[in-house]
Amino acid sequence: MEKVCVCKCCGRTINEEFIYCPWCGESRLKMTERDSMEAVFDVLVESQNRERERHVSYLKDRLDELDKELSSLVLSVEMHR
Repeated sequence: MEKVCVCKCCGRTINEEFIYCPWCGESRLKMTERDSMEAVFDVLVESQNRERERHVSYLKDRLDELDKELSSLVLSVEMHR
């Protein structure tokens, strides 16, 4: 089993033997374990926040669409009375 570490810059798992991260090019030798873990959590928090914002935006758009549909249905019912 290969030993791995986490890149402090991009948060991806890389082979511990690599000197540079193959994803972002950051030197693995510069990072301490504490820096590495903090960077990973920072990347995860940012990613979660972006995903939440995207999801809230999607839900808002969907709610607007449903509101328009409901208004059309209410208008249609009132016209048929």
